[in-house]
Amino acid sequence: MNQLTEYRREFHKYPENGWREFRTSARVAEILTGMGYDVAMGPDVIEPGSVGEPERLSEEQIRQEMERAVRQGADPAFVERTQGWPGVMAVLDTGREGPVSAMRFEMDCLPYDEPQRPGYRPCDEGYLSCNPQSVHACGHDGHTAIGLGIAAELMKRKGELKGKIKLFFQPAEETFYGAQSIVDKGHLDDVMNFIAVHIALSAENKPLPSHTVACGCRDFLSDRQLDVYLEGKAAHPCGASQEGKNALLAACSATLNIHSIAPHEEGLCRVNVGEIHAGVCANTIAPNAMMRIEYRGQKPAISEYAGQRIFDILEGTAKAYDLKYHYVDYGEVPAGASDYAMMEVVQRAAKKVPWFQTVYFEGNVGGTDDAAVMLTKVQQNGGIGSYVGIGADTTGPVHNPEFDFDEDCLQAAVDVCVYALEELHGTGV
Repeated sequence: MNQLTEYRREFHKYPENGWREFRTSARVAEILTGMGYDVAMGPDVIEPGSVGEPERLSEEQIRQEMERAVRQGADPAFVERTQGWPGVMAVLDTGREGPVSAMRFEMDCLPYDEPQRPGYRPCDEGYLSCNPQSVHACGHDGHTAIGLGIAAELMKRKGELKGKIKLFFQPAEETFYGAQSIVDKGHLDDVMNFIAVHIALSAENKPLPSHTVACGCRDFLSDRQLDVYLEGKAAHPCGASQEGKNALLAACSATLNIHSIAPHEEGLCRVNVGEIHAGVCANTIAPNAMMRIEYRGQKPAISEYAGQRIFDILEGTAKAYDLKYHYVDYGEVPAGASDYAMMEVVQRAAKKVPWFQTVYFEGNVGGTDDAAVMLTKVQQNGGIGSYVGIGADTTGPVHNPEFDFDEDCLQAAVDVCVYALEELHGTGV
């Protein structure tokens, strides 16, 4: 088994949800230090003040998560260096004047259980998730391994390169504030080139199989999440039921109407009610309910349209059921688009990698990734960037708890990124 696969399977076995990536951060930092990098960790990488209240862990939660990381094999010294905040940055400083580039690799997992059944490779080969309600079902274990592979190759080539290359191992892509907290720390203020990779994207609206690559994606959707709390009134459903204000029915009505919002002619528009929690017991009219809502748009006008329609529905529902509501807004991850100039750099690099038999110039995200926060920042600097799709045969779609992928894609992903960075940072000697 090669080193990249070993890294990937280790991270798969010890998955961690957003803002809990203490073991992963410690291991990444330990490995990078062994390669010769001086690493930054925790609040030296992310801006804690940028992490909104909905995602903040309590001091007790942080303590428990850090202790768990040590129990699961993390070096206590590196865990301590996080200071309660995951995230790692390594910088290859060649000591020669040149451009500043950055790459992002996300470390977090998804919050559900991985199935334990014979015939499923992680179960059969001993790298099944050992943490409850935690599974790498979006390839981030692979992305972290790719980042370490790139770091190793860059260190070998340090004498042949110019400028600086920043490698970010980011927490909390699946939730909120991960990329934004790094941008707010100022680490991308001088960056002019940006690349992020993702396993198992699409091209021509079809999944990318093994031996394919998409050099960039231009269809990022924005994403905004709301937790909506409906405040009704309890009553007995038989006696004085007219006094009750049924928050559960209100939530159901609002959900059906939200999912009936019409599409938008200018681009992709997506809405979803992912969770409803309501009621107290069978013989009481539900006095409260919570709805977790997200909406996405390919353009700001589309996002604004979806948000306005959702709040129109919430207002109408509150009036119809004679109740009140309040909400928590997690903020918005922006839409974005790769730059053609960087896609061309990736295209030239991909053609040097024999494993890639088909090279698509443009791929499809059809969703959201907060790499767009970093991409947008670099573009505001006057720079360019791309979000690259690495093809891989998979056992199912991303975000399915049985998601697994062809690990041969890992080395190919390292190779294409290193070739691209060599073009951007080569000394020409």
